[in-house]
Order: sequence, then structure tokens, then C-alpha cells
Amino acid sequence: MTSEAGNSAPFLTIVVTGRNDDFGGDFNGRFIRALRFNHAQLSAAGVSHEFVFVEWAPIEKRPHLASVLREELRDLVGAELRSFVVDRAYHEALTLNPRLQFHEFIAKNVGIRRARGQFVLTTNTDIYLSRGVVNRLAAGTFETGVLYRAARHDLKAHIDVTWASWELLEDPRNCEIVNTIHPPCFTNASGDFLLLDTISYHRLRGFNEVYRTAKIHIDGNFCVKAHATGLILEDIGPPVYHVGRGTLHAQVGSYRENPGDAPWGDIRWKSDVVYVNTPGWGLGSAPERRLDSQSSFLEFDWNAIGPMVHLKGVVSPATRKEIA
Repeated sequence: MTSEAGNSAPFLTIVVTGRNDDFGGDFNGRFIRALRFNHAQLSAAGVSHEFVFVEWAPIEKRPHLASVLREELRDLVGAELRSFVVDRAYHEALTLNPRLQFHEFIAKNVGIRRARGQFVLTTNTDIYLSRGVVNRLAAGTFETGVLYRAARHDLKAHIDVTWASWELLEDPRNCEIVNTIHPPCFTNASGDFLLLDTISYHRLRGFNEVYRTAKIHIDGNFCVKAHATGLILEDIGPPVYHVGRGTLHAQVGSYRENPGDAPWGDIRWKSDVVYVNTPGWGLGSAPERRLDSQSSFLEFDWNAIGPMVHLKGVVSPATRKEIA
């Protein structure tokens, strides 16, 4: 049974991020379809959960996506879907690359910092959980200090998931690419499934906020830090699903000759370094203003930014040691 308003903290918090910008085409539709599917399957399996949506740098003159979700997902009560809209001034103050339009992983840090679940799953808005993943979540056989990963199966782009089912997702004829993962760091497509207990997420202080000229490979960089600080990384076994290969794969060829111009940052950055975020990671001290029963707005405050350049927060090369 999913958590209801006023009940104790859920077992699982799922953190996702986005905004009302039509990213990749029909972003809102893809997000809502996947969220409905995952919510229905988790509920049927008895997994208490909440979704935390972080809207980063909202688009001017467009409704907040948080408001759209509230209207479209009326069946999710406030305790099951919470949204945080982040003043776009934070993006402008934090970015060190004018080509970057979205700091995905700082946005996810905002959600991790405010998660109420015992475990946190950071993922992407158009990812479908598999039957095996839901069964494993229902069993609850997870350990603290273990970062769980899942391989992503990319389905053929023309697959109609308007009425998604596990039978459709699991049909091998619909699969185009299997993004395999390998020890020790399991970095491939890691942004699609990173499951870790909330205490460990906080001890690691989330994703890298020191390096802010790219968003590509920040997810893999988190796996490197987890490994270097003594956490165990484990393949959960069953996969997650994504329809198509995604915007990055569709556009990466256009920036082969000039990777520094890519809107996700230069793909060549040295992402095997270990970073140390400040105690204020995830905009921890940003003032919050309630918008409605399900969403809050993070007001801009320079005190929530931290140092613009924090070279002491980078340790290279990564070396494995037990976490303190």
C-alpha cells in the first residue's frame, strides 16, 4: 500500500527532474506515462513510495510543470508526489558553461536532500521499472552502504507505450540496445538507476557540484566516488526500460568535431576524480515558499550557492578507501 498524507515515511523515494520545455519532444507526455506506470506497479506490489520532482530553471511564460503534474495526477495525494520548483537564478549563478541549459544532477541533489524515504532511487523521467525490479523492491532485500545499479534496455523508438505493460516492455522483439554494466563501478547509463539508502546518499553529499561545466558523465562520476569511498556496488539483476536511445545519442554525432560546444558539456572531461561537495549541497539552505499542498518554490539566495570555484573539493586520482 502506498503512503498517504500523514503516514510514516515511505520505503522508497524516486527522484526525477525536468521542466516544461518539450525536451526530446512530448516531454510531459513521456514523463506522465512512465510515472503512472511505475506508480501503478509499485502500488500493486505494496511498495510504499513517493515521487519527488525537481523543476530546474522553469521556462518563463509557461506553466510550471509541477502544476501540470498536479492537475494530471490528481490520484496521487500530496505524500506520494512532491514537487520543488527551483528559481532559474540558481542556474544562472551556478553554471560555469553558458551552453549548459540544465544542471540535471544539482537538481537531483535538491530532491535527494529532501527525500523522506529509507532508500532513494535517482532516475530519469521516461524510465520504466521492470517486473523484476518491482519484485525486488517489494521484497525489500537491500542493504545500507550498497549502491544498486540496473542495466537499461532501449526499446525501438516506434514502440507505442500509451498503454504500457510488462508484456510489451519484456518482448525481446521490441528491444534495440542493451546497455550492459560491468564492475567495479557499473557506470554505463548510470543516471537511469541509482538506488542507495538515504543516509549513504547524504554521507556522499549527492552528485558532483564542484565541476559545473558539463552534465554528461556526472552520474558515472558518482559511481566512481561511491566505489572510492568504500561502498559496495551491485548489479540488481533485472533491467529498466527506455523507449528509443535518447536525445544524447541522437545528437552526439553533430558535436564530434567540436565537443566543447555540446549543450551537455565536453564529453572528454576527466570524470574519474573524486569530489567533495560543501555541506550546503542540494541547495540545502535555499528558502522555501509553499506554492500549494504538493509543491514548494526555492527562492534565490546567494547564501545557498557556496563557493563558485572549490578546487579543494576535487581529489585525483580516485583511490578506494573505507567510508568514514
